[in-house]
Amino acid sequence: MIQGTTERRASRRFPTHLEGRISHADHPFVIDCVVRDLSETGVRIALSEPGEIPLEFDLEIPDQGASATVRLVWTNGTELGGMFV
Repeated sequence: MIQGTTERRASRRFPTHLEGRISHADHPFVIDCVVRDLSETGVRIALSEPGEIPLEFDLEIPDQGASATVRLVWTNGTELGGMFV
């Protein structure tokens, strides 16, 4: 068992595999992505390749009819985590 680790998430996350799209009103781009985890407060997203993501962006999940503004919290190459604004 690893001692000293703490869970910093504000709410429980649920594994998903939902197709999504990242966009930003000030930038002419749309990035396809896969939403890997969802919670009440945030999201973990997988990208097909690394790229520049703005600090705040719009996430659309078409199959769910959902969209949200997300603030980037961390990124690690082709994965990123964000909190809902």
